[in-house]
Amino acid sequence: MKSIDEIFVDKIFELVNYALSKFIKPDIELDKITQLDDRLIAEIKDKHGIEGLILDIDETLRTEMKAIPKCNEGWLDKVKQQFKVIVVSNGIDKNIEDFLKKKGIDYISFAHKPLKKSFIKACKQLDIQPEKVLVLGDGLWADIYGGKRNNMKTARVKGVDR
Repeated sequence: MKSIDEIFVDKIFELVNYALSKFIKPDIELDKITQLDDRLIAEIKDKHGIEGLILDIDETLRTEMKAIPKCNEGWLDKVKQQFKVIVVSNGIDKNIEDFLKKKGIDYISFAHKPLKKSFIKACKQLDIQPEKVLVLGDGLWADIYGGKRNNMKTARVKGVDR
């Protein structure tokens, strides 16, 4: 059961996200990351020339600091065959870093999103121009605004399969 402080913080975050949603608009809305399927991938490649993905971890690929669910692991394997992929996170997690290394996916931690520095670093590591990158994340501020201010396409992910 949540404490009154936790409930209060949750309500403040809801209010801030509501206000941000009036000004920061993603290019694509996804209920979960696996909705980026073959049909949508073909569409964004054709329409926008997307060659690479910048992914968030927390509340995008996993929830509550748990392991990445099997369905999202399979999705990662699939998109890795179609795009260059990198994970950019404001957090630091050695287990995620090790997991991604085994998958052959680079990881930028402690990224300070929405600052431009880590988005630019990710593009350099992918060797792709920002306008050919799609940022996928749950946060309007860190992920969507961060991608937009770097001239990237953005997709907001609303939830995670468990």
